[in-house]
Amino acid sequence: MLTTVPDIQEIIENRFLVTHFQPQVSLKRKAVVGLEALSRGFDPKSGEIIPPTLLFAQARDKASRLALDRACRTNAAESFAALHRKDKSLMLSMNIDASCINEETRGSNHLLNLVNRCGISPSNVIIEIIESRCEDTDALMSFVNFYRQNDFLIALDDVGAGFSNLDRIPLIKPDVIKLDRGLIKGVNEQFHKLEVVRSFVQMSNRLGCLVLAEGVETAEEAMCLLSNGVDVFQGFYFARPAPGLDAVPGMATKVDALAERHRENRTQQIADDKRLYSSYDLTVLTMCQGLAETQAKDMGQALSAFVESYEGVECLYVLDMRGTQISDTVCDPGRLKTSKRFLYEPATIGADHSLKEYFLPIQAGLEKFTTRPYISLASGNLCITISHVFYHKSSGRHRILCVDMSREIDGGCL
Repeated sequence: MLTTVPDIQEIIENRFLVTHFQPQVSLKRKAVVGLEALSRGFDPKSGEIIPPTLLFAQARDKASRLALDRACRTNAAESFAALHRKDKSLMLSMNIDASCINEETRGSNHLLNLVNRCGISPSNVIIEIIESRCEDTDALMSFVNFYRQNDFLIALDDVGAGFSNLDRIPLIKPDVIKLDRGLIKGVNEQFHKLEVVRSFVQMSNRLGCLVLAEGVETAEEAMCLLSNGVDVFQGFYFARPAPGLDAVPGMATKVDALAERHRENRTQQIADDKRLYSSYDLTVLTMCQGLAETQAKDMGQALSAFVESYEGVECLYVLDMRGTQISDTVCDPGRLKTSKRFLYEPATIGADHSLKEYFLPIQAGLEKFTTRPYISLASGNLCITISHVFYHKSSGRHRILCVDMSREIDGGCL
């Protein structure tokens, strides 16, 4: 256990630094696609490693932070150069202390000169920026634009953490978005976290950038993320940071096992969903046939009977073809939240549903539609809504039955 740390200037000048690499793994490719360079110091007297938090805490002024940052980058590039010669496809992810990017440093071209000297192709280098640490936005953008023009890739690190400035995403237009460990931890068990991840994946697909999940520690987290569009992973589950790129014991086995498990799970899930949604369709069609023969004044009673008869039905309500609610919302009282009633309240007669996801496809001409899982505003629970057109004989008009079906979280990952 270190009791004292060598002077930071002594560490920098004598390069008492070591670079560890942590693999970035693509499960779909079943391969290591990149390495993140992580710097540690060491005490030359005892040989003990100085943890990064302790190491960087010693650089208390701007000059020391810049000097340490450059020394770490130099060590990382020189350590990676030999690996690059063996495998030209391997990417190097290198952290940049964004607080060091300012008017004085942005034109130094230090990193470009460094990788050229080490014989590393700039297109194999990903510059990771923690944007919240940057104090000079103009200097940051000048830095990003220069290195992008010279074929480097830009990553935003710790996205989704605490006070991450999401407005920097359209400003920087990153090539890679690294989702923070705080967002990844337990994502398979927390629907709200999963929805945030899905939002980042959807946004990244549209922006043409890659999502990387860092801090993955369990197979369940990896499986959940893979099922929701994330393909590149980094974390202790696969490998801890270590010098070089020697074979990590068990990693290939883990990757193969996860890939096979994902294939089996997706195949099974598709089959299960087909059976489940077929049963939903039959249930809703049966309800529609019953409602078609029901007088308007008895519609509420019929909906109540359906709620009691069919397991998993949370709420039922009927709309006209303009999206206006023409029945009360009848719910299973056992499923309604007793708290947060100001947030979750069943809609009443006359409510406008014309912009809802379950109405617009019907307006566009579909006979039925099923939404993705979401938190119901009627019950506060996770559900799907199935909307289905039926002909109401007594009124001589078409109506829309909307059925909120409970959708329990399957291991937190839908």
